[in-house]
Amino acid sequence: MGRVNIYSRDEEFTGERPALLGWYDPDTAVEAIREAREWDGNNHRGVLSGGQVGYEMLFRTKGGRWVRYYNFVNEYNGPEYSEFYTDDQAKDWLLRNGTEETDAIVAKYFGDVEEERGPGRPGIGGATNIRLTDEQRDKLGRVAREGESLAATIRRLIEEAPEPVEA
Repeated sequence: MGRVNIYSRDEEFTGERPALLGWYDPDTAVEAIREAREWDGNNHRGVLSGGQVGYEMLFRTKGGRWVRYYNFVNEYNGPEYSEFYTDDQAKDWLLRNGTEETDAIVAKYFGDVEEERGPGRPGIGGATNIRLTDEQRDKLGRVAREGESLAATIRRLIEEAPEPVEA
């Protein structure tokens, strides 16, 4: 493919002549990632672009820049262009693409992908297991506030307990 110039896309909005922002060579790129495809029940479509024939790619140049390539010429006689991406934009693109390959690339350039956390409240601290007699449980139930869990009642009572007096 060779050298590809990247122009500003301001002319689409202002009517002014596009400015040359730089260039890249897809053939010498360090990374070339094509968007993932999903079956929508009728066709395979791009995860990011939604295109059936059109597609996006993300390149990492030898110089360390990210470039998004967008090609919808064969889809609906749409546009074809390249644009520089910031690190944040590239990371977002990679994470939304959602493949093992792109997760590995995110880890390589941005650090480990944070594991998804399930629902629930944040941890309070380490767990302490105790055995209570039926009498002790009943007594805790009597001092618990309405809607307060057994664990919350125990934590509250510990907080309300007087500090020990030093001898």
